[in-house]
Amino acid sequence: TRKKLELASGAILQYVGHVAYIGGVRSERTRCRDFINWLLQQRRGSVTIADISDRDDVQEVRIPESCKGWVTGNRGSELRRMEVETGTYMFMALDAKGNERLLIFSAKAGNRHGGGGRLHAERLVEEMIKEKKEGDAES
Repeated sequence: TRKKLELASGAILQYVGHVAYIGGVRSERTRCRDFINWLLQQRRGSVTIADISDRDDVQEVRIPESCKGWVTGNRGSELRRMEVETGTYMFMALDAKGNERLLIFSAKAGNRHGGGGRLHAERLVEEMIKEKKEGDAES
């Protein structure tokens, strides 16, 4: 988890006992601190991030209800796999209206064709949604 948060935030994150030390420029440290706070909130329940309009480090993906389990995988295994492949931090969060959506965070925008970053992760998620819908149509 530490490496994932480092890669997605662009910061350096080290734990000494129960204390987290974050290094980097202010925007990297702030991003890393946000990620840690959201990670801790997830352990207590749903995370609500009402407004992401002022952030330049996130992609929002609305996932159809019928595809959520497929995209997240067993205990989040598919999200974790895509995080590793793209260097992102991804989780389901509620918006201001209480609707759940997938948020993909990374300091790196990347591109849809690979090489990591938010756009690469977004494409992988969209492909999983398409795969699920096609599989459902065949059955």
